[in-house]
Amino acid sequence: MYVIKRDGKRVAFDPTRIYQAIEKAMCETGIIHSELCLSVAQSIEAYARDAQIDLTVEQIQDLVEEELMKSKRKDVAKKYILYRDKRTEERFKRTQLYQVGQNIVHTLDMDLIRENANLNGESFSGKMSKFGSEFAKWCVNFSLPQHIADAVESNYLYIHDLDQYLIGTTNCIFIPFGQLLREGFSTSNGSIRPPQSIMTAAALVTIIFQNQQNAQYGGVSANMIDHDLAPYVGKSFRKHFAKGLQYLHENTASRELIAEDCICMENEWLQEQYPITYNYALNETVNETYQAAESMIHNLNTMSSRAGGQIPFSSVNYGTCTSPEGRLLIQAILESTISGLGNGETPIFPQQIFKCKKGINQRPEDPNYDLFLLAVECSAKRLYPNFANIDAPFNLQYYVEGNPDTEFATMGCRTRNISDRFGWNHLSGKGNLSFNTINLVHIGLEHGIALGERTEADEEKFNSALDHAMQKALDALLHRFEIQAVQKAKASDFMMREGVWKNGKTIRESDSVRELIKHGSLSIGFIGLAECMKAMYGKHHAEDDAVYKRALEVIQRMRSNCDRWSEEHDLNISLFATPAEGLSGKFVKKDKQIYGSLEGITDRAYYTNSFHVPVYYHLSAARKIELEAPFHELCNAGAISYIELDGNARNNLEAFRKIVQYALNKDISYFSVNHPIDRCHACGYEGVIGDTCPNCHANESEQSFSRLRRVTGYLTGSYTERFNPAKQAEVRDRVKHL
Repeated sequence: MYVIKRDGKRVAFDPTRIYQAIEKAMCETGIIHSELCLSVAQSIEAYARDAQIDLTVEQIQDLVEEELMKSKRKDVAKKYILYRDKRTEERFKRTQLYQVGQNIVHTLDMDLIRENANLNGESFSGKMSKFGSEFAKWCVNFSLPQHIADAVESNYLYIHDLDQYLIGTTNCIFIPFGQLLREGFSTSNGSIRPPQSIMTAAALVTIIFQNQQNAQYGGVSANMIDHDLAPYVGKSFRKHFAKGLQYLHENTASRELIAEDCICMENEWLQEQYPITYNYALNETVNETYQAAESMIHNLNTMSSRAGGQIPFSSVNYGTCTSPEGRLLIQAILESTISGLGNGETPIFPQQIFKCKKGINQRPEDPNYDLFLLAVECSAKRLYPNFANIDAPFNLQYYVEGNPDTEFATMGCRTRNISDRFGWNHLSGKGNLSFNTINLVHIGLEHGIALGERTEADEEKFNSALDHAMQKALDALLHRFEIQAVQKAKASDFMMREGVWKNGKTIRESDSVRELIKHGSLSIGFIGLAECMKAMYGKHHAEDDAVYKRALEVIQRMRSNCDRWSEEHDLNISLFATPAEGLSGKFVKKDKQIYGSLEGITDRAYYTNSFHVPVYYHLSAARKIELEAPFHELCNAGAISYIELDGNARNNLEAFRKIVQYALNKDISYFSVNHPIDRCHACGYEGVIGDTCPNCHANESEQSFSRLRRVTGYLTGSYTERFNPAKQAEVRDRVKHL
C-alpha cells in the first residue's frame, strides 16, 4: 500500500504517522488515549487494504477526522482539525513564498520586479534584494494584529515598505548638513574633519547622503543646501585670495590691514584695493564651485547605497540664499544640471526643488529672480527642479524670517514634515516615520451607485466605512510606531550616533529612541479619489461641481480624523496624498477580481494618484491647477500637482514660467511640469522623439531610445524599462494640458 503525498510522490503506507498525529492532538487536551490512537490507525490501514487503493494525504486526514468524530473524544477531533488547519496554512504560506521566489529568479512577475523604479529588479543584486524584501514581508504575516491583516487582505488598506516593518526602520529625513559639515562626523571606518573648501564639502554631502540612506528605507533630503554650503564657498574664496596675495604681489603695503573674516566675495573694499587678486580669487572660486556641483551630481547618480543598484533617493532644496556665495552655489547646481551627465544625459538624482518666496525670487526686483528664471530654464530641459511654495498660507505660518530651516521644503516625492506638536517647527533633523494608504475606490464601490445596487450613494455608510478603514490604518501606524520606538539608538547607527536625527547624539547607544522619533510624522494616505467619486456618483470630481464639493468633504473628513487622533495619541498624525507607484496597480487589480471591469473605475491598469484629476481627462492647465489647489492645504503630510506639456517645453520658457507662478499664486504647495524627454542613443539628440529620431533619422526598431518620465515626484530611467506595467499604462494615458 502507498500514500500519495502532496507533491505527487508515492511512499509506503506507515500507520505510525497516523498514530503520532492523533497523539499530538491529544497532548493539546492533556489526556492521552493510546488505545484510540492505535484503533484509528489500524482502522484506516484496514480500509486502504480492503479497498486496494493508494490514499492521498488529504484523504487519510479526512478519515482520521471521521473516526475521531465517531469516538467519545470529540475534543481530540477538534484539536486535530485545528492542527490540520494550521499546518495547511503554514504549507500555503511556504508555497506562496516559493512561488514569489520563482517569480523573482525567472523574472516572471513584472509588477513585483519593477515595484520600485529606482531598483533594477532584473539585476543579480536586485534579485537578492527582492528575495530579502519579500521574505521580510512574509514574516510580517505572523505579526500583524488580525484586524489589520484582514483590512489589508480585504483591499481597504496598504502598508507601505512592509519589508521594513518588523525591524523598526523609519522612512525619510531632512539631513542637517550644516551641522554635520560644521562639526565633522564619523562613519563606521573613521572620523571626518570639517571641510575647508566647497569641493570637499560637496564630496562630503554625497557621503552623508549615502551613509544616511543605509540607516532608513525612504528618501534623504537637504532642505537648504544653498545655505548649508555657502560658508564653504566662502572658505574657498579666502583660500584662493590668500594664494593670490602670495603670488601676485599686489598692494603689499596695506596687506596687514586685511582681517581674515573680512575676506569675502561681497567686500567692495577688497575689490577696490586688490582688484587683480580679487578677480583671481573670484574666478578660481567660481570654477571650483562649478566643479563641486558637477561632482556632487555625478556622484549621486553613480554610487549605490543599497542592493539592486539603488542610488540614494536624494533631494536638494535651494533658492533662497541671497549671499554671493549662496547665489553662486545655486547657479552652479542649475547650470551643471542643464549641462547633464557625461554624455549630456539628464541626471536622475538628486531630485531638485527650487523654493519660491516673494521678496526673494518671485519678482524682477527680487535678488534671486534671475536664479528663478534659470530654474525655469533647467526644469524645461531636465524636468526639474520642481517648485516649492513657501508663501502658501499653510507653509508661511511656520516661516521665521532669517531662519532658512523654517522655510517649507520637501522630499522629492512630496513628503511635508515641517510642523511638530512638540515644538520642532523646522525641517532638518526629523522626518516621516511611516505611512499607510486607504483604498478610497473600494469603499466607494461598496456604497455608491456603480454596482447597480442603489440609485443614490449611501453617504452615511460611506463615511462610516471610511472612518473604520482609517482607524485600521491608524492602528497599523501605532503598532509599527511601538516597534520603531523601542529600537536602540545603535540600531540606526549613523542616524542617531551622528545626530542626523536631532538630539541623537544626546542618548546612549543602548537607549531607546522613542523620545526623539515622536517628533516625526505618522501619515495616513489615500489613493483613487477620482475613481471613488465615479463609483459613488457616476462622475469624478473634475466632471461635476457637486461631486467636486463632495470630494473636498471626503478629504476634509480624513484630515479632521488625523487632527483629532493627533490630540488623542499625542503624536504627529497627518494626511498624505500618497505617491503610489506599485500600489496604483495593486489596488485596482484586486478590485477588478471582485467587481469586474467597471468603466471609469476598474477598467484601467491603475487608480489615479491621491486627489489628482485623472491623467486621461482633458482640461486646461489652469483648470487642473484650480481644481487640485484646495487639496494641498488639507494634505499636511505632503502633496504634489503636475500639469503635462505638449511638445518641447524648452522652446517656450515664458509660458513655462507663467504656469509655475500661476500654480504658486493658487497656493499649490509643491508643483511640477511634466513633459517628454526622449534621447537617441545613436546621436545623443534629446527632446521629443516619435518612432524616428528627428536628428539622425534612426528608427526605434533598430536603435533604442530612452524615454524619461516622472513617477511619484522622482525621475527614473527610461519608463519603458523601469516602470511597472500599471505606471507604464498611466504614462501612455496622460493627456496634455497645454
